[in-house]
Amino acid sequence: MFDFFYKRPHFLYAIILAMFVFGIIGLEKMPKNLFPDANRPEVVIFTTSPGSPASVIATTVSKPIEEEMATLSNIYEIKSTNVANFSIVHVVFNYTKTLDSASVAVSNALNRVKSRLPQNATPALYLVGDFTAPVDLFSLSSDKMSLADIRKIAVNFIKPKLLSQKDIGNVEVFGGYESSIMIKVDPLKMQKYHITLDEMIKSIKTIDVDSPVGFIKDKTNFITLTFYGQKDDVKKLSNIFIKPNLKLSDIAKVDWVYKTNNSAYIGNNKPSIAISVERAPGGNLIATSDAARKVMDEIKKEYPSLKVEISDTQRTLVETSNDNMLEALRDAIIYTLLVLLIFLANFRALIAAAISIPMVFFGVLAFLYLTGGGLNIIIYTAIILALGMLTDDAVVVLENIERHIDSGEDLKQAIYNGTKEVLMPVFAGTISTIAIVFPLMFVGGYPEKIFRPLIETLIVALLISWFLSVTFIPKLSEWLYKNGSKKTKVEKFFERLYQNTIAKLITPYIGILKFTNKSPKLPRRMFLMIGAVFVLAISLKNIMPAIGRDVMPPMDTGIMKAKVEFSSNLNADETKQRLKAFLNWLDNQSWIEKSSIAIGTEQGVLSVTGNGGGNSVMMTIITIDRFHRKATIWDLEKIVRDKLSNLEGVKNLAVYDFGATALSTISAPLAVQFRSDNYDDLPQKAYTAEKLIQNIRGITTTMISWDKDFLEAVIKIDTNKALSYGITPAGIVSQIALKDQIVNLATNLSSMNVQFVRVKFNGDFEKNIATLKMLPISTKKGVVPLSTFATIKKSFTYSKIDRENLEYSIEAQAYRETRAISKITDDANELLHKNGITNYYQTGDMKELNDSFSRLIKAVVIGVIVLILTLMVVYRSLKLSLVMIVVLPLSMIGGMWGLIIANKPSCMPSMIGLLLLFGIIIKNAVLLIDFYKEYEKEGKTPFDSAIEAIKIRFRPVMMTAFGTIAGMIPIALEQAIGLERLSPIADVAIGGLIVGTFLTLVYVPMLAYITDKRK
Repeated sequence: MFDFFYKRPHFLYAIILAMFVFGIIGLEKMPKNLFPDANRPEVVIFTTSPGSPASVIATTVSKPIEEEMATLSNIYEIKSTNVANFSIVHVVFNYTKTLDSASVAVSNALNRVKSRLPQNATPALYLVGDFTAPVDLFSLSSDKMSLADIRKIAVNFIKPKLLSQKDIGNVEVFGGYESSIMIKVDPLKMQKYHITLDEMIKSIKTIDVDSPVGFIKDKTNFITLTFYGQKDDVKKLSNIFIKPNLKLSDIAKVDWVYKTNNSAYIGNNKPSIAISVERAPGGNLIATSDAARKVMDEIKKEYPSLKVEISDTQRTLVETSNDNMLEALRDAIIYTLLVLLIFLANFRALIAAAISIPMVFFGVLAFLYLTGGGLNIIIYTAIILALGMLTDDAVVVLENIERHIDSGEDLKQAIYNGTKEVLMPVFAGTISTIAIVFPLMFVGGYPEKIFRPLIETLIVALLISWFLSVTFIPKLSEWLYKNGSKKTKVEKFFERLYQNTIAKLITPYIGILKFTNKSPKLPRRMFLMIGAVFVLAISLKNIMPAIGRDVMPPMDTGIMKAKVEFSSNLNADETKQRLKAFLNWLDNQSWIEKSSIAIGTEQGVLSVTGNGGGNSVMMTIITIDRFHRKATIWDLEKIVRDKLSNLEGVKNLAVYDFGATALSTISAPLAVQFRSDNYDDLPQKAYTAEKLIQNIRGITTTMISWDKDFLEAVIKIDTNKALSYGITPAGIVSQIALKDQIVNLATNLSSMNVQFVRVKFNGDFEKNIATLKMLPISTKKGVVPLSTFATIKKSFTYSKIDRENLEYSIEAQAYRETRAISKITDDANELLHKNGITNYYQTGDMKELNDSFSRLIKAVVIGVIVLILTLMVVYRSLKLSLVMIVVLPLSMIGGMWGLIIANKPSCMPSMIGLLLLFGIIIKNAVLLIDFYKEYEKEGKTPFDSAIEAIKIRFRPVMMTAFGTIAGMIPIALEQAIGLERLSPIADVAIGGLIVGTFLTLVYVPMLAYITDKRK
């Protein structure tokens, strides 16, 4: 390769120019995000079954669906949430399944199971992933328009306009006030015209329009029937014939109103209608946001009385983080170049490094752009991590060229010979680093999904660096050394500084090596080896348990989440009132930027939800970023938690940071799960576990996932009495229409989605039980009140029932601040076992942690094996390969101390840092061994070869180590939003390099000469 491009410089320049051009385009055009999409492919089956309580939904809807889904391949987990009227089944697949194939498989399975579902069950499929989260969440409010009118505008005009933009994947509308037509039916007129409720329903069934229908018995003695449709249909519906010569308007009043609310939205402390804009899977977040904001700017002009605000957005976080990472990259380059100047005292090397770094940067961006990649904090981190290694290749070549120039060779001959001489060690160092990190790309599971982009980027950066060092640096040298290699006064100053400080460390290294070559040799050598192993063992035994383990460390993104549950019988409007005082307080805080409050759930809306009924609240609170406030996000969470806990009737409360769990599919950091074929005994088990874990150090709040706390009215019909009136219990139920009964489906209205025709009794049980008892029921003996043959009593039932892996399940959930999840889980297990609780599952972060760590440990082992084989091929010696890797486990000493000093747990990023550390250490070891072999060829003794290798390679080895450390400083200092997650990579690498570089310069030469068979 060197010869080819050395003779064809213009071809080389064309490649470099192309890297810059496509790199700049990629920096501007590539999708940007905080982290790569990491959630497993998930398909959600949302099934409505009107009138069914949670227990019936779980048994008749979720259970058969789950059983059918369990027959599919590549299933990771199946779980469901069951509440009154609907079931939500989550089918989560392994990463090996694509989202498209997963949706097809679930759709086919659903078609097979539909016949086993209740007749009124209506399932719908939704694809879920990282793309489901709102890119921008717009809150619409007005002083002049009602929320019902705003909802109509949002659904019928704004949503279609947004969906017409190619960069927008999906749009959801949330906030209640769904349009409807209310039909108030007079039961006395029904009796007068001898028409029953069933006959009216049959008549409405024949109408070919969108017509969801519901009935309410209110204080005016009217039964209320709701017909959901368009305003233009009011007159048409009023004039339909129920019987010959009998119109609906003869027995009922038809009005245009809105559906009874069980959901609500508050954006920036204003009751609003929310419009959630989502990107497509793999879509460009910034482009999606640009398109949405452009449309909403047009909406503001079109509807001047409409207030449009952004109440939640990913854009600010992504843009801030990306800007921070570019600044961190800038600082890393400056720090690295300063280290080069101090160690090399050579402006030519500095210029070569300063030119090659941006080349590598834009080369990597060009590769990502041309292969359809994107930019995120992982990609930038990989580039920063590679800086020290990138400069090393260029400096090694440049140093060797300068050595040949100083020996008196002609410039061109010196460049040619100097480059050819180091082609093998530079290539061996690069390929060795790649070999040890390469297995991570195929480790599978969550680690591969989140860190494969980092490894790919690192490998591409290393290869580009190697390519430039053996092609561009020789051509650059022609210009750098055209006036010779004489140093300037400034360079001489830095050379003296180096010689009088760092260079003096060579003497202790050589002294240690001489110590091992004096009699008695064996005890001296054993002392050094056993001493290092002893320190490693002590560190493993004491430091690892002290720091604990985590999947990913907590991070302060400036976003907190709050999950609040009030009494299960509260509706959305009552919940809003309960929150009012808190929201007024929140609005006056100096650190608040935006707030998004979702109450309740709406069918088909997954990106904005309260995760339950009208009593359930999900808050997203966005604060100013951590660089502009003194309090941490955990300090602010405590304040918010205290305020919320003082609200009236709070049943469950959790306040936690964005990204509190490794994946969004994990319910809580600590989740003690109980499973059974019978759900009745599960709440008590969960309550017992919750009481035990709530005082564990580091836990902030605890809750159980569901309970028997929903108040319902139970109608008990005396069958004998009913039959004596010539009516069956089923006939009575059909007249009072207590359940949501689907009676028709219509789709011919162009501006509306497919809707169901429903019949339902829409009343508040607590207020209407007395009037419900007086509801007239038509029998063969005439009209009688319901109380004639029925009693109505209140009782508690399950507000929600969860299932997982074909069993009923319940969790005692706990949220934390920053304490390692392994420590919290260990404490929880100890408490549970002490109290005789052993039959449970840990389904929080520990489940993902155990899987991820087992995969990463395999990757480390495989990486070391691949490395040994690679070195054996390059150097044709198994012995030398083993000599070079002996120092790798010993360098872990520094890695562990780096974590404890930085107060970070052992986690996935720290494991990546360990592999990266191994790659850097082995690169330095390769160069030491290469020079050892060179002196061996010159006829020097093994010991003298080792001494000379230290003398010659001390400077570049130290430069590589401290150059890499300097480049990692911005990561270790967490100079970007989100870098808290990745800083353990730098913590391990920095600590490991400080210790590992010392060990490399001592143990590699020592073992090389000890194992050398030459005398």
